[in-house]
Amino acid sequence: MAPRPKLTGFDWQLLEALSKNSRATVSELARELGRSRSSITEHLRKLIDQRVIANFGVNLNEEALGVGLTAFVRLEADSSQHREIVETVGRIPEVAECHVLTGNDLLMMRIIAKDMPHLRSLVDGFTNWGATTTDVIFSTVKPSLKVNKELRQKLRGTD
Repeated sequence: MAPRPKLTGFDWQLLEALSKNSRATVSELARELGRSRSSITEHLRKLIDQRVIANFGVNLNEEALGVGLTAFVRLEADSSQHREIVETVGRIPEVAECHVLTGNDLLMMRIIAKDMPHLRSLVDGFTNWGATTTDVIFSTVKPSLKVNKELRQKLRGTD
């Protein structure tokens, strides 16, 4: 495991600004944070190199894409099949997220489906490896991690 990066107070401010608007230009970030464009670029490059910023992605509106429902599916399976299961799950486009767990369940996946029959067919495919538990998501109130002052203080211990 790589050592944990040392983030400055400014790094945290930059992450907070990007959490609010990931499409902000370097010029906009420089203006907002009172720094030069070269300083912003240098800090961004450092955060990318240290893998603090994993990517600059797009958050998709799944409903607009035709996703009718989303569910968490937990799979309790023999860990001897771990590699095969993870490789197979990685190729299933409806698996939006997949996490390896400790405890009784091997995996927890967030699955997207157009409707209940579609979800059922996906879950049925996982039962080849073991028992599944499915929880349909009614709504999502916090879709992703956002950096703010409170989180910064809790993770750093100071501000």
